[in-house]
Amino acid sequence: MKPAVKVKSKLFKTKSTDLIPPFYLWSGLILLAIFTLAPFIYLFTSSISKTEELLSGHLIPHSPTLENYYKLFTGNGAGEFIAAMKNSVIVSLGTTMLTLFLAIFASFAFSKVKFPFRNSALFTVLAMQLLPSISIIAPLYVMMRNGISITIPFTSFILFQTPPLLDTVWSLIISYTTFSLPFAIWIMTGYFQTIPKALEEAAIIDGCSRIGTLFRIIVPLAMPGIAATAIFTLLLAWDEFMFASAFTQTFASKTLPIAIREFIGKHSIDWGLMTAGGFIASLPPVLVSVFLYKYIVGGLAGGGVKE
Repeated sequence: MKPAVKVKSKLFKTKSTDLIPPFYLWSGLILLAIFTLAPFIYLFTSSISKTEELLSGHLIPHSPTLENYYKLFTGNGAGEFIAAMKNSVIVSLGTTMLTLFLAIFASFAFSKVKFPFRNSALFTVLAMQLLPSISIIAPLYVMMRNGISITIPFTSFILFQTPPLLDTVWSLIISYTTFSLPFAIWIMTGYFQTIPKALEEAAIIDGCSRIGTLFRIIVPLAMPGIAATAIFTLLLAWDEFMFASAFTQTFASKTLPIAIREFIGKHSIDWGLMTAGGFIASLPPVLVSVFLYKYIVGGLAGGGVKE
């Protein structure tokens, strides 16, 4: 049999366990790869193109240049762009740490502590994730404008009062935590439930407290699920736009998505700087996804609620 005939036979010949012939499977994977990577590749080729080539619609630059990146980091608005990068890092890491801190305690309670209406409360937490973000932006804006206060219920006595938080990174960290926390609790509760109760009981017999059991037994064993939750929270906070646009007015707190939007003027658009900035902003999520995809898959696979 000729080599070409052998290859054709292998492509279309199916085994008893195959659901889809290899030819159609590989065709689908190639189309999926093209569909997924094409926007990212076009963004990069646009960022190394001259303005004339960009406006003329060339997909591949005839004279590649790094001029847009040079202007981005040394031009008139370089300081503001770098400040936005710094704010994005602070907001993303701050949101991730605050979300994990709260979600670890909440997930431990939902998975290891018996109390009335536990499952109903857990599904209520999940329902919070289904609410559209636009529905809470107005009350959050008022809260950030006036400062967050904690009062004794049914009284006017104020226990805690923050200064106004608009135009600060704290307004974004707190806002992002409100919609990343339900997802984190849901994933981590499922992961905590996979840890055998016998380990927890053995630790308590050895004299470990509830909190000690949480941090010495549960958290170390649940690190893959915690890592996956941290990655998703970080990516969610990195590219959020709507809350950042509503709560920030100056470059003291603006993040990268807002800084890139600033390249769109009233009468013109700086396509070169916008594509270069977009490529720089897309690198961290891409690198995190490529190098830590095992944690993402493992965390989601182990995060299904078992009860």
